[in-house]
Amino acid sequence: MFAVTLHLISSLRTEAWRRWRRGAADAHRERCADLSAPWLHNTRQVSGDDGTLLRVRVRPFSPGASRGLVFPEKPLFNFIRRIYRCCQDRVTCRSVRGIQGRMRGDVEFILSGEILSLTVRRAELHLQLSNPQRLDVHPVLPVMTKHSLPTKYTLGSRGGVVELRVDLLHLIQALQEAGGGAGRAPSLASMRQTAFFSDGNAPGERPSSEALQDADGNGAADALPALDLDLGLVLVLGCSQAGLGVPCTAGGVELLHTPFMTLYYR
Repeated sequence: MFAVTLHLISSLRTEAWRRWRRGAADAHRERCADLSAPWLHNTRQVSGDDGTLLRVRVRPFSPGASRGLVFPEKPLFNFIRRIYRCCQDRVTCRSVRGIQGRMRGDVEFILSGEILSLTVRRAELHLQLSNPQRLDVHPVLPVMTKHSLPTKYTLGSRGGVVELRVDLLHLIQALQEAGGGAGRAPSLASMRQTAFFSDGNAPGERPSSEALQDADGNGAADALPALDLDLGLVLVLGCSQAGLGVPCTAGGVELLHTPFMTLYYR
């Protein structure tokens, strides 16, 4: 009888362990599938009373400016580790660069020349947000709305935490164009193209007329590489519950960590 009881306990433990393994494997596959989830599209506007505004600034690295090093934080490490494990399991494999942001009033990202030269296929801004009241969170890039384009994003919830990813591919490509990415020299035409993100103004500080003129008074493209071009944008987080707008701050929706960016490239 004692031997039978021990065998039964052992069998129950083995079965419990197998169920846990199956559950963990299913959760792992689901999280790997999330890496290539299709974008959701948001075309709604957010009122100033309900929305939470986040300014994001992306700058190319400038050797002459001392901006300090930005050390990757735990959420970025965890995300890159997830991609590595999924690739090991042959679920999804893509070349990716992670870029840690830093908070200086705005969220600021510094991109090196090497990164700006990549052929980027997908660019994501990652935010982790507290959401204790389980509100519906929807991001809006007003610059996209202005041009009748949707804000593209993915959203995942784990308990009271929301993992939000916002599509920034257009922003990165515009910055590459302005900076002459992939070995190209910056041009006035490419600078004007980036006005898409800056309400009609050239990115960053508007260059002086002298900086854009050569000795003959003509536009000098070769004078542009010295400019510290940057692109900034505004991200507005809207919140709702049962279809009704709710102030995000009143619902406890706020950043848990400094955002980071991922660039998938060929």
